[in-house]
Order: sequence, then structure tokens, then C-alpha cells
Amino acid sequence: MKQRSDFEVKIDFAKRTIYTRMKGLFSDASMQAWAEVYKRETDRFGGRRHMVIADMRGMRALYPSVGAILAGTIAYARRNGVVLCAHITDDIVQRLQAKRLARQNSLADEVTVDVASIEEAKRVLDEARSRLDNPDPATIRAIG
Repeated sequence: MKQRSDFEVKIDFAKRTIYTRMKGLFSDASMQAWAEVYKRETDRFGGRRHMVIADMRGMRALYPSVGAILAGTIAYARRNGVVLCAHITDDIVQRLQAKRLARQNSLADEVTVDVASIEEAKRVLDEARSRLDNPDPATIRAIG
């Protein structure tokens, strides 16, 4: 039985937040489709600092070629304004893989925060939102 992937990308300008939901087993084509939508939404901020909730519950670990697409998209987003990303996942292998891909863009990965629920992700972003316009990147990290 072939597994399929599914995704959603939404933007909340008032909260300067992109919400993405990814689940299932992504192929190169489906990850590329997600990346195009995600980059388009990122571009709507015009380089302005913003945050992300990445809900990856139900997402399977990625093949290397698919992971490369995700890593490139993470790099693009960080170059174009993402300063905090709250990751939600229910799979330890996928969580470790996402952390490794994020570290490719910064060794300390000061942008990613692992959270257990949407509610926790929203709290983390709410705490950081007031510091979005502070030019010191160290002020964004809501939790250590």
C-alpha cells in the first residue's frame, strides 16, 4: 500500500506567523510542492522577521533526496526572515532528522524549539512575538 503525504501552509500576518502541517511519507515531488507553497508564503513577509509553527505529527522520516529539499527550504526561510520555529512531532526518528537538517543552516540551531503541542507552540511564539523587532537575534529565543 502506497503512503501519501499531505500538507497545509497558512499565514497569519497579524501574528507574523506561518503555520505548516506536514504528514505522511513525502516524495521528492510532494516535498517540492510543499516547498514552493512555503517559500511563496515566506516571501509574503518581504524579508520581515517572522516565526513558524511546523506541525509534523504523522510525518515519516525522509529519504535523503527529500531531506535535501527540506533543508534547502529551511535555509531559504531563515535567509528570508524566520527567526523562530516551533517543531511539533510524534516520531523520534523524524524529530532527529529535522534537527539535523536544521543544524545544516546553523550549528547551534538557535532558531528551532521542540514543543509537545500546538498550544505550547502558540505560547512559545506569543512570548517571543514582542521581541521580533529587536535587532539582537539572541532576544528571540523564547526558551533555552
